[in-house]
Amino acid sequence: MLPQLLLLLLALASSARAQTVEESFARDPGPLDFIHGEGYEQAILQSLVGDALVGLDVGNHVVPRLSDTWEIKGKALRFHLRAGMRFMNGDPVKPEDIAWTFGEIQQNADASATKRGFLQGVKVTFIGSFVELSSSKPAARLLMELAHLPVARKGHLDEGSGPFSLVRRGSEWTFTAREHFLKPKISALHFRLIADDQALLQNLQKGWLSIGVPPARNSLHPPSNMVEVHQPTLAQLIVFSQAGSAPLQALEKWRGQAFPVNFFSAKAHPSRGLWPESLGFPLMEIKAPAPSSLKGQHWELLYSSGDELVQKALLALRERARQDGVDLEPKPVEAALLYQRLQKGDFQLASALNLFDPHPWSVLELLEPNGPMNFCGWKDAAFAGLHAKLDSPQSPAWLELQQIWAAHPTAIPLLDFISVVWVDKRLKVQSSALGLYLTTPGPSGWNWTQ
Repeated sequence: MLPQLLLLLLALASSARAQTVEESFARDPGPLDFIHGEGYEQAILQSLVGDALVGLDVGNHVVPRLSDTWEIKGKALRFHLRAGMRFMNGDPVKPEDIAWTFGEIQQNADASATKRGFLQGVKVTFIGSFVELSSSKPAARLLMELAHLPVARKGHLDEGSGPFSLVRRGSEWTFTAREHFLKPKISALHFRLIADDQALLQNLQKGWLSIGVPPARNSLHPPSNMVEVHQPTLAQLIVFSQAGSAPLQALEKWRGQAFPVNFFSAKAHPSRGLWPESLGFPLMEIKAPAPSSLKGQHWELLYSSGDELVQKALLALRERARQDGVDLEPKPVEAALLYQRLQKGDFQLASALNLFDPHPWSVLELLEPNGPMNFCGWKDAAFAGLHAKLDSPQSPAWLELQQIWAAHPTAIPLLDFISVVWVDKRLKVQSSALGLYLTTPGPSGWNWTQ
């Protein structure tokens, strides 16, 4: 009887492990914080533990989340909150929690710059169980942006109403499924901090992870227990310039010359134009007069340390720059410090990875006066008039706006990324332009096939 009991216990333990999705973070996301938290890893935490008023599905459509219905009332959006939604401590989600979350983001100078940009000029009111948001923004744009604003319990920066609860121990994060309208089909997700690409590859090859992004190296193939998933994300590596348009014009030329075919395996390719083609923008070059010579120039280019692909790209660009007599110096900076320097404008050139939303208004983050990516203080006298005309993705004002940006841009995309993920064959995931985690239902919709 004892051997049979041991076998049963081992089988149960193995089954429990199989129901936990094993993942990793390349960077520490910091403490869960719905007000101040910034960055992709932090967004994953918030998407698992929190709920926004609406979500985006894998087809980039706005879908219900905290609110089950909404309607347009003049220049306002009225949201009807879903019944039965509760925070981790059991308290029901109320309109007051939404007003408090949005108010803290708007009023706190240390709040997420991205979220503050989304809520710029947005007025929040509530009557009974209704929440109304008034804004000069087109409703279609505001709805898309609200999907990135999960709601916290009033007075608590780290407590949401989402489909998973979080426990952190050191450099490990465990998300456990809870009662929720999305009804998670997986029981848990477990993340470990694995900052080194070689260590990550080893974990994937040995089957210690259920999901992972392999390093950008040629001739890498998933192990027999995994499949490779490609998803066309709207991610770009963008270079910002405080040194005028000359460095950007050089990068515009070099990005098409510095990288041999298959230099980044299947994970990236050189960008074209100034704004993402995937958002429907035509290819357009910088129109500012080019300098007669760049010889003798020295440009320091900041980038986030630990990113093997970005480092590889910038070193190749450095060699190409030398052919034109330019000393391009890539300088690695810790991710949090890089973001601080970007916000302060404390750089000559700096690169950052940006994941655009699947609508054209997302490029306005580069141009709007308080836009979260307007790190160089870009402005133009014609902007306000054109901005008011951008009421739909088909507006002809988009082309005019792109032309004034091309005359004196402060940023240029360097690489377009394709999301390449290895996934356990038994785990069925839903890929999208926003990646695996930031859509609805996201991980709540995943399931194990055996």
